[in-house]
Amino acid sequence: MTDAAPTPPPAPRPRRSWLLIVSLCLNIALVPVIAAVVVRAMHRDVQIGSGGILAPRSLIAAFPNEAGRIQKVIDAHTPKNRELRRASVQARRDAWLLLGSPGYTADAMAKALEAVHAADTALEGESVSMMSDGLAVLTPGERAAVVEKIRRRNRSWLFRMFRPHPG
Repeated sequence: MTDAAPTPPPAPRPRRSWLLIVSLCLNIALVPVIAAVVVRAMHRDVQIGSGGILAPRSLIAAFPNEAGRIQKVIDAHTPKNRELRRASVQARRDAWLLLGSPGYTADAMAKALEAVHAADTALEGESVSMMSDGLAVLTPGERAAVVEKIRRRNRSWLFRMFRPHPG
């Protein structure tokens, strides 16, 4: 019998977890995306008449020679639009307060949410009316230019990628 000492097991090789490395890289890439979203949200234009390619302020940017006439449309719709925005915010506030109140009932909440819906519908209707009036100011050639701009925009690879394809 030999008293040879047993050989120790080989030291474990350090393993690199590729999944961890990939996850770290994705997280590092995600930081600028989140920062861009936050910056865009902070600089979002909330003026009346903005928001969308057919919005009056977008039309002013596209056709500066019509700025005066389109601004008159915005000015004509602004008081009603502000009133409807206030009503929409108030309807939401009322629904929120009802949700936390001891007098909450399902029927009362349904009525409060219906008031939110009605306020939002009225606001959307006024916004569409302002958009329609702003487009009516444009000449046929300018309207054709807007349509062509939208067509070019919708031909981009990003819009085509997310468009539903017929089966």
